[in-house]
Amino acid sequence: MKKRIYISFFALVLLCALLLSASVSGIIYNAIRNREMDAIRDRANLAANLLNNSVRAEGFSDFNSHDSDAARITIIAPDGTVLLDNKAPAVFLEDHSDRDEFRQAMRTGRGEAIRYSVTLGAETYYYAIRLDDGNILRVSKTMDRISGVFTAVLPTIVGVAALILLLSIVVARRLVKNIIDPLNNINFDSDDTNVYDELLPYVKKIDQQKSEIASQIVMLKNRADTIETITGNMKEGLILIDKAGIVLVANKSASTAFAQKDMPGKSIRHVCRDIDFSSGVKECLSGVNSEIVFVRGDKVYSVYFSSVYDGGELNGGVIFLHDISEKHEAEKQRREFSANVSHELKTPLTTISALSEMIENGMAKEGDIKVFAGKITLQSQRLINIIEDIIKLSEFDEDKIFAQFTEFDLYDLALSVVEILREKADEKHIAIEIIGEHFPMTANKQMIDELLYNLIDNAIKYNMDNGSVTIMLSKENELLKIAVADTGIGISPEDQSHVFERFYRADKSRSKKTGGTGLGLSIVKHIVGHHGGKVALTSDSNMGTTVECWFVGG
Repeated sequence: MKKRIYISFFALVLLCALLLSASVSGIIYNAIRNREMDAIRDRANLAANLLNNSVRAEGFSDFNSHDSDAARITIIAPDGTVLLDNKAPAVFLEDHSDRDEFRQAMRTGRGEAIRYSVTLGAETYYYAIRLDDGNILRVSKTMDRISGVFTAVLPTIVGVAALILLLSIVVARRLVKNIIDPLNNINFDSDDTNVYDELLPYVKKIDQQKSEIASQIVMLKNRADTIETITGNMKEGLILIDKAGIVLVANKSASTAFAQKDMPGKSIRHVCRDIDFSSGVKECLSGVNSEIVFVRGDKVYSVYFSSVYDGGELNGGVIFLHDISEKHEAEKQRREFSANVSHELKTPLTTISALSEMIENGMAKEGDIKVFAGKITLQSQRLINIIEDIIKLSEFDEDKIFAQFTEFDLYDLALSVVEILREKADEKHIAIEIIGEHFPMTANKQMIDELLYNLIDNAIKYNMDNGSVTIMLSKENELLKIAVADTGIGISPEDQSHVFERFYRADKSRSKKTGGTGLGLSIVKHIVGHHGGKVALTSDSNMGTTVECWFVGG
């Protein structure tokens, strides 16, 4: 740590020194360069004034100089021909019309450029001015003098940087020592610890962890306690037994399953006297692994018995309990559903088969054929309705119905469903009323249509003749409510908790007469759940039924 802090300090100071040196060097270089360029511009302006005041080119010989440090002065004709140059004979100089400074001067009156000069053999600054007679006066000078001045200053800069680095080494060592010494001198066994305020939380945390570790070491000396610590939070039950069947370790889930608080030390045969469980234990302690399904109260477990060997000798066993209650319940519902489907389909099929056979064998009278055909059609339609409802529920179970939400007028949708069922209601002289206003609803329109159809259809089917059906639509803030109430036969309290189950009918004889499939309210429950809502039913025998559906964000 000490070395790392020292290197960090030194690297920081080194970086600062390098940046400072580079910045100072750049500033000095730019200052010298700008000053040199200003001098060239002043000389060019002076020469331009002399020439514009009728000083003849022939009298310009004073500028002809072979001094390498002197500025180069060139007069260029508008077509780019060099008329005069004090560093080289004009006749030997090429056309200058392509020079940047020449073009700028011809266009704006003044121009400048920096580039490498073949004639002067160095990087050169050019400044051009257009004269009154149209010629271009160009003054140029190499920048090598700047490099010389900068080179002379550079050793001083480097020396200052080196001095800063030497001082930083001394300062860094002292700072590192001042930082590290309090850390090295921390005494965790003393309550009076003099450390940085920023480190106090860490010191307290370390002291706390030290106490915890000491306590845990004592606990972990016992092998059983070690296993309990590891397996205590397992959802599955875990029991370790020795070769005599005595419980060594049982985690919390196992204790809960057998309703035993202190299982360790007890015989597993006394903990559970179930015949299948005891047989599994016996086989496990004889070296045979096995698996059973074990029912304990309202829970169903899959229990695995595995023998444990130590150096080739049987030394005990492991009992693992996995809660499969949900899976078992799902399998039970699947079997019940399959049985219900078979039963529901068998009834209309039997009727269709019997009537068809009678017609085929000529056992039906001529006048009965039409009646039989009507019954076959009715039972066929019942089959189709059952199959369609089963398909819908299957799609819900497999999550194949996607939430394609659109905005629509709920009142208009309810009105269209009522019109479809109007003829069915008129047959029983049932009045249908919609209470509510036009307001938009955002949902799966097809599902809401199906929901309304099932609720209103049930209200008509199980209603009294000359009864009524009331559809109530309301919206309050973000809560939307659809309620359908009838004056029908009602549902007894013991049946109300089951009406949303598949194929459940409160009055089975009446359901057969009305052609109900027993799936309508189950579909309603799935539709409401698909939209994140809730559904409730209130009813009394012979007092009518009301089904209410709530939706959020309607």
